[in-house]
This record gives sequence, structure tokens and C-alpha cells, in this order.
Amino acid sequence: MRALRLLAALLTLAAPAAQAQLAEGGARVLGLGRAGVALGGDAWGHTNPAAWAGLAEGRAALQASQAFGLSELRLGALTAALPTPVGTAALHARTYGFSERRETRVVVGLGRALPLSVTRRLDVGLAVGLESAATEGYASQTAVLVHAGVQGEVLPGLRGGLAARNLLGLGLGDTADLARSASTVPGLTVGLAYTPSERATLVLDADQDLDFGLSVRGGAEVQVVDALALRVGVSSAPVRYAFGAGVRAGPLRADLAVESHETLGLTPAVGVEIGF
Repeated sequence: MRALRLLAALLTLAAPAAQAQLAEGGARVLGLGRAGVALGGDAWGHTNPAAWAGLAEGRAALQASQAFGLSELRLGALTAALPTPVGTAALHARTYGFSERRETRVVVGLGRALPLSVTRRLDVGLAVGLESAATEGYASQTAVLVHAGVQGEVLPGLRGGLAARNLLGLGLGDTADLARSASTVPGLTVGLAYTPSERATLVLDADQDLDFGLSVRGGAEVQVVDALALRVGVSSAPVRYAFGAGVRAGPLRADLAVESHETLGLTPAVGVEIGF
């Protein structure tokens, strides 16, 4: 039974939909179809480390998700970001998997605003970390992670973003590529965030990595009232639909999201965040 459990998890990790399994980076982004490379002021900084530069206060957050309802694909993560005189410093940690197959990641980062003029600025960010993938009975693999990104206002109400992840993986050969986990594959994301009003945000991303085809992702967020936001999103390669909601009460925020994969089923995620 134990061997079958491990085999099932490894087969899932090796499937073409592997990029869809790691439901991380905050339930808000998951509810937007995983689009958000141009969204600023995000404590997770998952889609773009430049998002840390837009935070006006310190924030700490927790997230939990379970891909396709399988306990073997459960993920837990925490993040904290704090503005300092040199920029916003961030710390992120997450664990994913189960006892026979475990992926653990720790990342530190910095986001900083660079003034371009009196009224315009460019937000930049850099994140560096380690990820360890351990499979029972086999040697563990450790990868060094380097992510970088930029964000800036293109037009009034329209923000653009670009982020590159796992830059050190670009020089790895085919042998190393087979050994690393799906979450350490290099990739590039470009996108836009449009805010037609104070209560509505539209996002659109295009994501490309070395192992999969182009994924186009889009989402919309509507602030129904000050305390409640509703979200919807969709993405391709693989096709996924997402729905989410966010509730705010003072410095506290709770986010819920459910993502539906075209063949593998539902992935729920929940996050709690506090400002300080």
C-alpha cells in the first residue's frame, strides 16, 4: 500500500499537468486564474518579487491548499514582508507533499521602488532561495532558486509586469532537467493589470516555461463592498477555472479559492493575512 501511494504521487508529479499542482502564492492569485504578475502590494510576491515594493506596511500570511483533494499533494506555506529604508524585505517558506515525497522551499527577497520621475516609478524585486526534494529510498535533490521581476505603470490605471523565475536552471542540461522538481523549471511571465475603477481589477498574464507550452491566464476581481471581494479566473495549458472570495476586517484578511482542473478535479485553497 505504501509503495502504491508513492507511485501514485510520483506519477502525478511527472504528468504534463505538474505545473498546475503547486497551488501556492496566495489564495487571491489562485482565485484570479493564477494571473497577477502586474499586481503590486502583494505579501507573497510569488508571481513577481517586485510586488513586495508596493507594500505600505508589514504583512504576514499563511496558506494551505490540497491539489485535486489528495492528501499526498497538500501544501502549507507562510510569508512575511516588511518595508525598510532600503526596500521591502521578505521571507517565504513552504512544504509540499507527504512523508515519502517531500519538497521544501525557503526564500528571501527584496522589493524596491526606483523613481523614474516626479510622478512615476519602477518597482523591482529579487528573490533567492533553496528547494529540497526528498524521495524516500532515493537521494534528495537541492536546487538554488533565483527569481527577478519588474512592475510599472504603463498608462493611468494600467500596470505592466514581467518576471523570470529559476534563472539558474537555464544552464542545466537534460540530465539535471530530469532530476529537478517541476516547481524549479525556469520560466518567464508577462502581464497587465487594469483598474477601471476603485472597485474592479482585471488581470491578464502569459506564462512560458521550458517544459510546457504557453499558458494564458486571466481574471477579474470586484470589490462588492469594502469588506468583501469576489474573484473569477481562467487559464490554459492545462485548462483551469477558478473562483474565489476575500473578506477583510481591519488588519485581517481571509481569502478562499477553488480551482477546477479540466481532468483532475478541484483544488481548494485558503489563506489568512494580517497587517502590522
